[in-house]
Amino acid sequence: MMDHETIIDVSKVSAKGQVVIPKAIRDKFDLKEGSKLIVVGSADAVVLWRIDTVVGRAKTQQVLDRVRWLAGRIGISHE
Repeated sequence: MMDHETIIDVSKVSAKGQVVIPKAIRDKFDLKEGSKLIVVGSADAVVLWRIDTVVGRAKTQQVLDRVRWLAGRIGISHE
Protein backbone atom coordinates (compact mmCIF):
# COMPACT_ATOMS: atom_id res chain seq x y z
CA MET A 1 0.00 0.00 0.00
CA MET A 2 1.59 3.27 -1.11
CA ASP A 3 -1.02 5.65 0.31
CA HIS A 4 0.27 7.37 3.45
CA GLU A 5 -3.06 8.92 4.46
CA THR A 6 -3.70 8.57 8.18
CA ILE A 7 -7.18 7.74 9.42
CA ILE A 8 -7.97 8.49 13.05
CA ASP A 9 -11.17 7.26 14.67
CA VAL A 10 -12.41 6.13 18.07
CA SER A 11 -13.46 2.67 19.18
CA LYS A 12 -14.15 1.08 22.54
CA VAL A 13 -13.52 -2.28 24.14
CA SER A 14 -16.59 -4.45 24.76
CA ALA A 15 -17.24 -6.50 27.89
CA LYS A 16 -15.78 -9.47 25.98
CA GLY A 17 -12.59 -7.55 25.16
CA GLN A 18 -13.54 -7.06 21.52
CA VAL A 19 -12.72 -3.89 19.60
CA VAL A 20 -14.53 -2.83 16.44
CA ILE A 21 -12.15 -1.50 13.81
CA PRO A 22 -13.87 1.48 12.17
CA LYS A 23 -15.26 0.82 8.68
CA ALA A 24 -13.05 3.42 6.98
CA ILE A 25 -9.96 1.61 8.29
CA ARG A 26 -11.33 -1.85 7.46
CA ASP A 27 -12.03 -0.67 3.92
CA LYS A 28 -8.66 1.06 3.45
CA PHE A 29 -6.72 -2.01 4.59
CA ASP A 30 -9.12 -4.56 3.08
CA LEU A 31 -9.77 -6.18 6.47
CA LYS A 32 -12.40 -8.89 6.24
CA GLU A 33 -13.81 -11.37 8.72
CA GLY A 34 -10.99 -13.79 9.51
CA SER A 35 -8.16 -11.38 8.63
CA LYS A 36 -5.22 -12.12 10.92
CA LEU A 37 -3.55 -9.32 12.83
CA ILE A 38 -0.56 -9.14 15.12
CA VAL A 39 -1.45 -7.18 18.26
CA VAL A 40 1.39 -5.40 20.06
CA GLY A 41 1.01 -3.45 23.29
CA SER A 42 3.78 -1.18 24.50
CA ALA A 43 3.64 1.53 27.14
CA ASP A 44 0.34 3.28 26.39
CA ALA A 45 -0.11 2.13 22.77
CA VAL A 46 -1.73 -0.85 21.09
CA VAL A 47 -0.74 -1.51 17.48
CA LEU A 48 -2.31 -3.89 14.96
CA TRP A 49 -0.38 -5.21 11.95
CA ARG A 50 -1.85 -7.25 9.12
CA ILE A 51 0.17 -10.44 8.96
CA ASP A 52 -0.20 -10.98 5.22
CA THR A 53 0.79 -7.48 4.12
CA VAL A 54 3.29 -6.29 6.71
CA VAL A 55 5.47 -9.32 7.34
CA GLY A 56 4.34 -12.01 4.97
CA ARG A 57 3.33 -15.45 6.10
CA ALA A 58 6.91 -16.79 6.06
CA LYS A 59 8.11 -14.16 8.55
CA THR A 60 5.19 -14.39 10.97
CA GLN A 61 7.07 -16.56 13.47
CA GLN A 62 10.05 -14.19 13.44
CA VAL A 63 7.78 -11.26 14.19
CA LEU A 64 5.96 -13.16 16.95
CA ASP A 65 9.30 -14.11 18.52
CA ARG A 66 10.40 -10.46 18.39
CA VAL A 67 7.10 -9.29 19.89
CA ARG A 68 7.42 -11.83 22.72
CA TRP A 69 10.98 -10.66 23.36
CA LEU A 70 9.91 -7.01 23.43
CA ALA A 71 6.96 -7.87 25.68
CA GLY A 72 9.31 -9.63 28.09
CA ARG A 73 11.56 -6.57 28.21
CA ILE A 74 8.67 -4.40 29.35
CA GLY A 75 7.34 -7.01 31.78
CA ILE A 76 4.41 -8.43 29.81
CA SER A 77 3.90 -12.19 29.96
CA HIS A 78 1.63 -14.20 27.65
CA GLU A 79 0.81 -16.61 30.49
